[in-house]
This record gives sequence, C-alpha cells and structure tokens, in this order.
Amino acid sequence: MTAAVDQGTTRDVRGLRTGAVNDVLRRFGLVFVFVAVVILFSLLPSTRAIFPTHVNIVTLLGNQTVGLVIAMECVVPLTAGILDLSVGAIAGAASITTAAAMSRWEQPLVVAIALGMLVGVLIGVVNGWLITRFALDPIIETLAMSMLLGGLMVWYTGGSPIIGNFDESFQDFGSLNWVGVPRLMVVLVPVILVVWYITEHTPFGRGLAAIGSNARAAALVGIRVDRSIWASLVASGFLAGLAGVLLTARGGSADVQTGPSFLFPALAAVFLGATAIKPGVPNVFGAVIGGLFVAAAVSGLSIAGAAYWAPGVFNGAALLIAVWMMATFNKRRTAH
Repeated sequence: MTAAVDQGTTRDVRGLRTGAVNDVLRRFGLVFVFVAVVILFSLLPSTRAIFPTHVNIVTLLGNQTVGLVIAMECVVPLTAGILDLSVGAIAGAASITTAAAMSRWEQPLVVAIALGMLVGVLIGVVNGWLITRFALDPIIETLAMSMLLGGLMVWYTGGSPIIGNFDESFQDFGSLNWVGVPRLMVVLVPVILVVWYITEHTPFGRGLAAIGSNARAAALVGIRVDRSIWASLVASGFLAGLAGVLLTARGGSADVQTGPSFLFPALAAVFLGATAIKPGVPNVFGAVIGGLFVAAAVSGLSIAGAAYWAPGVFNGAALLIAVWMMATFNKRRTAH
C-alpha cells in the first residue's frame, strides 16, 4: 500500500516537473531560439568578424527602432482582434509629411513633427470611424487605406524621395548615439513601456483583451466595443505618426517605399511574439523579442552573403510559422 502511494507521489512530482518545463519552453521558447541565433552568427566563420561587434549591434538596434514602434502600434488593435494592415502606409505618409514640412514648406522642426503626428492620428480616426460606424471588415478597410495612401504618396512626390533642408539636430537625433546607444532608443523604450502598461494594467487594455477574446460577451458585461476599437485604431495611428517621424530622422529622407516595407516585418514580430511570454495572445514584450529575433536573423543572413531574396523568404516563413503556432495555442486554450 505504502509502495503504491510512493509510486503515485513520484508520478505526480514528475508530472509537475514536466508541466513546469513545458510551460517554460512554451513561454520562453522564442527567447531561447533568439539567443541560439545570436550565438550561431557570433561563431559562424563567415559572420563572426562583424555580427557580434558593437558597431553592428548599434546599427541593428537603430534600424529596428522604427520597426518596433510599428510593431507596438500593431499590438494595440490586435489585442482587440483588429488586424491593421495600413500601419506601414500610415508611417510612410507621416514620414513624407514631416519631410515635406521641413524641405518644401520651410516649417520649423516642431511644426513638422506635429504635422507628421497629426496625419497619423487623423488616418487612425478615419480607420476607426469606417470600421465601427459602417461595420467594414478591418482587414479589407485597412488594406484599402494602405493602397489609397500609397497612391497619394506617389502622386505628391512623383515617386521621388524628399531630401535636403532638414533640421540638423533632427538628423543627428536619428543617426547618432548617446553613450554607445542609438538616440532613438530614448523614444522607443518609453513607447514600449507605455503600450505595455496600457494593454496590461488599465481598464482600457483589459477591455481590448476581452473584445479580442469574445466581443459579444464583452458587450454584455458593459464594455463599449465600438468605442474601444475606435480608440485602439486612433492609438495605432498616433504610434504610426511617431514611427513616420522617427523614420525620417533615421533615414534623413522620405520616400514612398520605406514606410510600407515595415508592415510584414512588424507583423512577423507581433505574431512571433504571440507565441512567447503569453502564448496565443499578442503582447508587447513578446513582440519586442520577435522583432529583435527577425532583425538579428536578417542581419546575420546579410553578413553571411545570403542572396537578396533570403530576408524576404525568412520573414514570410517566420510569419507563417508564427500564425500556425498562435492558432495552435488558441485551440489548446479553448479546449481547456
């Protein structure tokens, strides 16, 4: 009898240990893969001379700042189940507005930044209004907005980049470092912390999560679904405007291609991030890890001399795997 009890207790302990290990792997698996990728490219003969250097790391972080801000703007509406496909185009429109205000309209830096941010907010307001007022499908509406903005940007610029006559301090902020860290991190870190706090620790964020889980049930408990969705898209537009301003500062120019090119890497970061920290749920720190993982992998591939199409293939494959994993986690969570 005692032996049977001891065996049962041993099995329970083993089960608890196995469950704890599985939980750690499920929540932090992406972190382990990210670390493994960094170690791989730091030791690989073709990349070890460049990849782990301070110059490359600082460049990678600086270049990824805009992508991570765009990833943050994806997280906010996606928490409510709204996939915004216009985020890259909004950032591009804000970038062109900021650049044009300084280069063509000869406005001071503060006005140029304000105009870029305002463009992002206004487009977010329109997205939210069309989706909530007319019950348009968010994916179709934001895709249409992305195409519309792309056309307007080509019309205004004639397909040529906007360069020259930028405020020198603005360009320095986007390209230089403070104590070995990109100056843009001064903006990125607060953005990450604020979005994390809002989505995780405020009634608004908890309401978005409830809507993303079950919009009808959220409405029944008193959450104003349409207003919350509208607000999430306005917040997304605000962050897109900020990303556009940072994009102009980083590149020292603005063109019609750069902003939209951030869409799929940002989505890959967000969906990869939804497989970590809080598996099955879009979350801020998961998106940060996902963005850094994608950036490190693409940087390593480029240094290794991979073909020009390799980064695109990697981003697409990472996005597919992330969506599959997120769907798997959601099915398991629903089953339990």
